[in-house]
Amino acid sequence: MKIRTLGVALAVVLAGPLTVAAGTPALPPLQVTPDGRSFTAGGEPFLWLADSAAGLLSADDPAEVAHYLDVRAAQGFTVVRAPAPEGVDWTRVDAAVDGAAQRGLRLAITPASPRPGLGEFLGARYGDRVVWVLGDGTGHDGGPWSAVASGIAAAAGDDPLMTFTPAPGRASGDTVGDAPWLSFALVRSGLCQGLLTRVVDAHRPFLDARPAHEDGCAGPTDALGVRRAAYADVFSGAAGHTYGHPGAWAEDADVRAAALRDEGATQLVHLRALTDSRSARTPAPELLTEGDAGVLRGPDHLLAHAPAADGFALDTTALPGDELRAWWFDPRTGEPVDAGTVPRSPSTAFFPPVTGPADADQDWVLVVDAVDGAAVPLAPPGSP
Repeated sequence: MKIRTLGVALAVVLAGPLTVAAGTPALPPLQVTPDGRSFTAGGEPFLWLADSAAGLLSADDPAEVAHYLDVRAAQGFTVVRAPAPEGVDWTRVDAAVDGAAQRGLRLAITPASPRPGLGEFLGARYGDRVVWVLGDGTGHDGGPWSAVASGIAAAAGDDPLMTFTPAPGRASGDTVGDAPWLSFALVRSGLCQGLLTRVVDAHRPFLDARPAHEDGCAGPTDALGVRRAAYADVFSGAAGHTYGHPGAWAEDADVRAAALRDEGATQLVHLRALTDSRSARTPAPELLTEGDAGVLRGPDHLLAHAPAADGFALDTTALPGDELRAWWFDPRTGEPVDAGTVPRSPSTAFFPPVTGPADADQDWVLVVDAVDGAAVPLAPPGSP
């Protein structure tokens, strides 16, 4: 527990009210796992499955905000990432934080600009209920935002999660170093590329700062592109993925309604179901012996994401026991397909269950479970 100084307290009083809306739900705080690779909430694994909500904190209609939060919660998202515009009404932010929490969602907020006293104000007002994504993405504002972050940490009384948005091609730590307030790292592979190519921090979780958005960026990204970006992130060892759709906050109500339910948004819940059903989080590219696939390794199972419906081979001797069982998991539907027993071999070939032209270029996930060495029998992937 951090102790607030008199200076911090005065800065908070000058900045605005200390209280938050009554009846705020008490979601368990997000914490970094001991191995530094992912997050937990209340001791349970937590997948960062976020949506970029550009207009959430500037929307005038509370009903529109409530509808947006209802849809994203129903779709399985766990985080909403939103910018706080210059001169934002913080009571509106209070309402959004509370409304999100009522639906099991957490807000990750980017303040518009650093200023004296802002960190102390934010830390005292929100404690650990908000994740702070600081920085404007230029990489030239590390000093001022570090001062804000230190103020948040000092005033919060808890340990809110904070990160920093770096310049393109960089990671958070490249600008702010090993700052004690930096809870997790962001990496920018480039404009909307949606691919992470390296582990950017050995002892902090990391996320893709600006992945591909559905129907946005330099060109349209369809549901397959959204899935490929999301699974590429998670299978590279990232703690999750941030989705976005530029139409979700368009002026036209029909455009907004269609964007909120575009295919990519509705299919990401299956990634959450998959990771909820299997604990593998450690990238294991060395187990891929042929073809193209991202590989994750767990204590008694392997996951392999094939970005297209092409065959590949894995070293299955990494799993314990003599009996192995395989499943194919369809990222479009969340349906598991029983693939039967699998031989233990230094290079076992696998071929996705393509049934026709519609499947010819789709992605698939292979799940290989150890039967003999498992502590408890594993249910089909994606099962509750």
